[in-house]
Amino acid sequence: MSRVSTAQFFDTAQRNIQNAKERESISAEKSSSLKEISKPSQAPSEWMIAETQKNDVAVREGISKNAQLASHMINTTDGVLAQAQELVQKVHTLALSAIGNSAGDVSKHVVPEVKGLYENFIQNLNTKFGSRTLMGGQKSLGPAFDIDGKFLGDSGKIEVEVDRGLFVPINVSGSQAILGEGLKDGVNIVQAMKDLITGLETHNQELVGGSLEIFTKATDQISISRTQLAGSSLAIEKSVQRNAENKIQQLEAISQIEEANPIKVFSDLARDQTVLRAALESSHKIMSESPADILLK
Repeated sequence: MSRVSTAQFFDTAQRNIQNAKERESISAEKSSSLKEISKPSQAPSEWMIAETQKNDVAVREGISKNAQLASHMINTTDGVLAQAQELVQKVHTLALSAIGNSAGDVSKHVVPEVKGLYENFIQNLNTKFGSRTLMGGQKSLGPAFDIDGKFLGDSGKIEVEVDRGLFVPINVSGSQAILGEGLKDGVNIVQAMKDLITGLETHNQELVGGSLEIFTKATDQISISRTQLAGSSLAIEKSVQRNAENKIQQLEAISQIEEANPIKVFSDLARDQTVLRAALESSHKIMSESPADILLK
């Protein structure tokens, strides 16, 4: 009977040692990582909540990076349109100066300057962002306009997700901003410049005078596209700020779930180490009083 009782004590001591080792191991891991939850089995529901929050943070970080890149693209496009407005205004001024001038003066001075501004205008419209032409719509791998002023792109919109489920357009096609397509009373700025050059070269005052009204409308037409870009830029700015604020809140929520209280962690570790030492000492005592060869008879 005493042998059975001693064997039972021995088994109990071994189980106590094993349990104490497991608890001490968990406490040691928490103290080294300062994480309350380090694997799903410790708290499945809390673990799932934390992982969901982490995934959302990662997704939003990716969205924010795309949004910031889109913001750079919008700013560059706005710069192209601002330059286009400036060139249109210069051409408009030259057209005004040509009205009433003699044919010789027009041929000698105004025509070469207008031609140079036209070439700069086309070159500016073909500005690229990375490998894509900004004013080409979705068909943007090649130039938006050829040197003759023919539009080679399309009217497609490029949209970027700047927040969960929120997409904003980040481009303006040359078909709208320059050719006036889709706009009420839209004007073809490229054709107006070509007509002005023809009128100057042929001394056709009717062609020269007819371009003046178009250039006046052209500045407002380009401004419409710039306003659209400004709206998208504002939406992106708000979404980036909102994502940054959400990230702070989510990281705080994750921290509350995962992070351990240092005082409690080290207190638990000291306690579990004490329990383990006691279990080892108890087992040693049993083994000393009842050697294994007796227990196993």
